[in-house]
Amino acid sequence: MHRETEVVVSLLETSLKAFIAQKQALGYKYIAEQESLRRFLRFAKTNEIASVQLTKEIVDAYSKAHPHETPKSRANRISDLRQFTKYLNSNGVKAYIPAPAKKVKSDFTPYIFTREEIFNFILAADSIKPHSRYNCADVYPVLFRMLYGCGLRISEALDLRISDVSIDDSTVIIRNGKSNKSRLIVMAPSLTGACSDLKLKIHQTSIGSDFFFKNRDGSRRDKGTVYGQFRELLWISGIPYRGKGYGPRLHDIRHSFCCHSLRQMSNAGIDLYCALPVLSAYIGHSSISATEKYLRLTEEFFPDIIARMENVYSQVYPEVYKVETD
Repeated sequence: MHRETEVVVSLLETSLKAFIAQKQALGYKYIAEQESLRRFLRFAKTNEIASVQLTKEIVDAYSKAHPHETPKSRANRISDLRQFTKYLNSNGVKAYIPAPAKKVKSDFTPYIFTREEIFNFILAADSIKPHSRYNCADVYPVLFRMLYGCGLRISEALDLRISDVSIDDSTVIIRNGKSNKSRLIVMAPSLTGACSDLKLKIHQTSIGSDFFFKNRDGSRRDKGTVYGQFRELLWISGIPYRGKGYGPRLHDIRHSFCCHSLRQMSNAGIDLYCALPVLSAYIGHSSISATEKYLRLTEEFFPDIIARMENVYSQVYPEVYKVETD
């Protein structure tokens, strides 16, 4: 690498550190974005960029689609670079700001587990054999129960500390979840009991700051390792894996919790649009609009809800309903 390029990359790295610090000071985690922008620094080094002033040619070259890269990943990569180049310009460094990539409309439909499939999946988790090096047999039955019973994201569950899980109050504190939001959620008695048993099994000498679902050595459990166990339990419980991009995915446990919750509230006579704010707050969405997709999924997988709603609303507005359906 030429000396000139080395200086440029060093200056860009200094600017990047300041940019990340600014974003994090505003409350953003900026972890994935930081790694994305470090890829740009590696690109700058490899291509021996000679000026800290980023030209259109340089930015366009970096923004080109990579082999096997999904449109969404490319759009995120360009978005990260847009934010950084705007920061550079605001600090007197001339940098071309790339145009935003076209929004990618995803046609992905989550896999919604049936209640029977969830039951069989948990039974499979309960059948995990003890391992001399790992505490999988103790941890995974409770971890997967919590993912479904509380609708957690996997990162939220793996980040939990012992002090975040209150057995006495049957509550879980999610600290700094997605969009840096924290929330308090309630556990069912059965899940509280499972958490209590886990504490007795693996946390006899632990302290409050230890990970609740820790590995035997105390480290944070890896998401990839959990996904591997998830795939194995799918096979054991007879749930077919349909291939990459088709699921079931680990995150589909959360999707299933949301749809099952809406169906349960509908069965209890609660208007689904009144239920949305409750569910949105519980699962940590930043807006109710983000939760509305579960109405469509719930209606799609549980058509009996539509029939029940139609019966109710046809009585409230009988004439209007008749005109609309004729």
